[in-house]
Amino acid sequence: MTVVHGVLATALALALTGFVVDIADTSATKAQAQIAADAAALAAVAESGPYGGGEHEREAARFAAANGARLLECRCEPGATAVQVKVVLDGVVAEARAVFDPEAVMPLDLAYAGEGLHPILERAVDDLVRAARGAVHVVSGRRSSERQSVLWADALARYGNAEVADDWVARPGTSMHEKGLAVDLGGDVELAADIVEQLGLPLHRPLENEPWHFELTP
Repeated sequence: MTVVHGVLATALALALTGFVVDIADTSATKAQAQIAADAAALAAVAESGPYGGGEHEREAARFAAANGARLLECRCEPGATAVQVKVVLDGVVAEARAVFDPEAVMPLDLAYAGEGLHPILERAVDDLVRAARGAVHVVSGRRSSERQSVLWADALARYGNAEVADDWVARPGTSMHEKGLAVDLGGDVELAADIVEQLGLPLHRPLENEPWHFELTP
């Protein structure tokens, strides 16, 4: 009887060891799948950033593959400030969401009061902000050439390259802000775009890499 008990105990111990290994393997796979999802989401949303090219899904797939996973879904539109991805690794599915804050890279000019804007643009922006009920605000409106010069110089210092700086701040004399024909919005800029469409406001977003930048429709 003692021998039988010993054999059973050994078998049970081996079975439990195998069970623990299975759990560890599953946990490791889940962790790796989540890492792949997080990397894919960050890579996708970065395509809306200073050095992005708008290839959200392609970059999400590339970073998922680099972490051993396969991209199943990428809810990411060009210029999106938030993305949602889903990946699979060895049968384990993981999801991740990443958000890009445009205000972290947009030119900072908090002196907006509406002065100097084209009257039609001013009315349209007022209607938009009112309809957003606090979810959207104006960060920058009309700028003087002197202010534009300061912003462009700051961008040049930040990015260290005139070509890259041009992607984010227009050179003095070329900005629609200087003409009172553009505003930069903060908050939920995708909601702002939806409101523009819903209300038929004369606004559009001409810059794919600056989803916060709205101009008066020609």
